Amino acid sequence: MSRRSYLWPAFVARPLGMPLPPNLFGLAAVGLLGAFLNPGFWLIGAGLEVLYLWSLSRSARFRAVVDARDASRARPSTAEARRDELLARLSPRDGEEQLEVEGLCAEIVATLRGSPGAGSHEESLASLAFMHLRLLAARVALRRILATSAEDRRALEEKEAELRGRLAAPGIDEELRRSLEQQVSVIDARQAAQAEAARREERVDAEIERIRQQVALVREQVLLAADEAQVARAVDALSASLSEASRWLREDRELFAGFDDLSAPPPPLRAAAPGRSGRARSRLSSGEST
Repeated sequence: MSRRSYLWPAFVARPLGMPLPPNLFGLAAVGLLGAFLNPGFWLIGAGLEVLYLWSLSRSARFRAVVDARDASRARPSTAEARRDELLARLSPRDGEEQLEVEGLCAEIVATLRGSPGAGSHEESLASLAFMHLRLLAARVALRRILATSAEDRRALEEKEAELRGRLAAPGIDEELRRSLEQQVSVIDARQAAQAEAARREERVDAEIERIRQQVALVREQVLLAADEAQVARAVDALSASLSEASRWLREDRELFAGFDDLSAPPPPLRAAAPGRSGRARSRLSSGEST
């Protein structure tokens, strides 16, 4: 960073705990002295100000503080960085669906703003949206396993039948038998992994759809609520949905093997771009899935 880029931070620098930069008090004092006593104070004040800014902006310690502060402001939070990382794994369609779910959750939060417990509702909806994102990323990983073509699966079956036929032959060498048995074990493990991936994908698909439909339902209930009692019922539905998602998560933690700490706080919600929420509501109401 150039020296000039440190001049403004030096001009507005203030020690911790001070509401205003002390430099402004000094400029104000010089201005008053010049106005009421002698204009020569303005010249003296200008020289002192230049010397102050020059010396402070060249301080290595001050530059390090400014750089650290700017880096902290520019760097996304851990949760936001994790969200961006998971979004990068998704297909464009899945990524759009995630942003639309977050947009619907943000709309619910905006509608509930001012109601009792609004802050907890926002955190709960953010957790639900982040769980939706994790499920989408988990489905991507599962589909990679299932990408094995039908020809490859048939080839595995044929290879296994061939190996078992060779193992059944009389007088087979013991070293060869061990090698063939190990090959059969590897093929069996691959087939078992593919079957388990298919089972998990069905469960992930079902939970993704349940979360999406629940978000759409809660949004409709909140928007149609005519009094506090109806709002309370909508909030109860949201709480029930979160409880169900948490229960499902505890029972199926293996689906998230290799993912980050599921107890970590979620990133804040992002509002959907104009037009996206309408398309999401249309898809959710029609039951279209990704």
